[in-house]
Amino acid sequence: MSREVFEAFAGQQARFGYSQAVAVGDSIYVAGTLGTGPGFDLPDDLAEQMALAYRNIADTLAHFGADMSHVVEQKVFVTDIDAAMAAMPVRKAAYAGSQPPASTMVEVSRLGLPQAKVEISVIARKDV
Repeated sequence: MSREVFEAFAGQQARFGYSQAVAVGDSIYVAGTLGTGPGFDLPDDLAEQMALAYRNIADTLAHFGADMSHVVEQKVFVTDIDAAMAAMPVRKAAYAGSQPPASTMVEVSRLGLPQAKVEISVIARKDV
């Protein structure tokens, strides 16, 4: 089976030691994705970070010819579960028009960047 990797930005693998996504056959594995904008800026609001994270995931999936409707599983890590539950409309909007994936949400004490409040990883299948 073929294997294709995707870097969100040039030098990601060399700098951090991982790929943003790996596609093997019809499966696409997207690493934990933060809600960053240009220049790795993070908004203060968890819901805004979540919306950006989903946009970044959609951009990554598009590289492989897939979209959010192809996501079959997601893992959402948050630093404030109450704020994440309040942001549920953002989560639902990411999958509007398609069946929502299997999902896990976990509260953690900290993420990779100190100001990050949400990180989302997904698995997508192009054959669904």
